[in-house]
Amino acid sequence: MTTITDKVLEPYYVSKDNHGYTIHEVITPDVKNLEEGSEGKNYIKAISHPSTFGGCLKRIAELKVNDGSEYTSIKEYLKQYKQIANEIEKSFNVEL
Repeated sequence: MTTITDKVLEPYYVSKDNHGYTIHEVITPDVKNLEEGSEGKNYIKAISHPSTFGGCLKRIAELKVNDGSEYTSIKEYLKQYKQIANEIEKSFNVEL
């Protein structure tokens, strides 16, 4: 299996095996909401299985813009998405 990580993609990363690509998210538990005696260890959650690496980058941009933020207009939402996509495109010299 190949694992592809980068600061620009965090908290997500990509893995590739014989079956294709998988986007994973590193989940950091909110320590103040843990039950007494529970450990606050990070865990990994499989998110999506795009068919191409470019599809992985595009999906990560979508995930990052849909992080629970509230947008007051479509224009604001699209502006944030484009900003995230541009950061990924510029970092990796790819087009989303």
